[in-house]
Amino acid sequence: MKLFVTLLSAPLVAVVARALMTPQYQDQSDQLDTTRYLAALGEASGRNDLGALLATVSAILYVATALGLARIARNRLGTVGAALSVVGAFGMFAVAVFALVAGRLAQEPDRAAAAALLERLNTAPVFLSFVLALLIGAVGAVLLAIGLFRSRRVPRAAALVTGIGGAGLMLTAPGPLVSFVVGGAILALIGLLWVALGAGERESVAVGIL
Repeated sequence: MKLFVTLLSAPLVAVVARALMTPQYQDQSDQLDTTRYLAALGEASGRNDLGALLATVSAILYVATALGLARIARNRLGTVGAALSVVGAFGMFAVAVFALVAGRLAQEPDRAAAAALLERLNTAPVFLSFVLALLIGAVGAVLLAIGLFRSRRVPRAAALVTGIGGAGLMLTAPGPLVSFVVGGAILALIGLLWVALGAGERESVAVGIL
């Protein structure tokens, strides 16, 4: 039971959070479409705030999830992957905070000024570092999956799905579509559930042999 809670808490909360949050829509040049984003936030600010708060919780829980996967893998790749995944969790936390800030800007009567400020925030070097953190987290998810794959302590297919889902969880955190952000979380949930079931079965077999 503890294994299930450790591995599944983060993706479960992430699915709910991302279904509630407003994704960061992009324009034709693949940049944040501040006008559309603020307009959507203005229509669903309460829902977005709740989703963003849950997303911060999910990011914190993901640290325990990554460490739990490293304990299952029990190899160097798993340890390195977990460390990089923690960096990615920080990136997911930052994305959620950005959504909260954007929600406040959407309530400003001067929408043009709010859009300009949001654009400046989005392109600020400190926010670009959060994008880098998400990329690092995606690499960490892949390394964790390879560590699990090599450990033979879970089904290898489960390790692959977990790696794809974990990387997707990081890379789709900002958006740009609900299908992306929710789909990434669901894929991570499926992979982690599979890993939890596989690891639980291996432990039961080991106890039975002893």
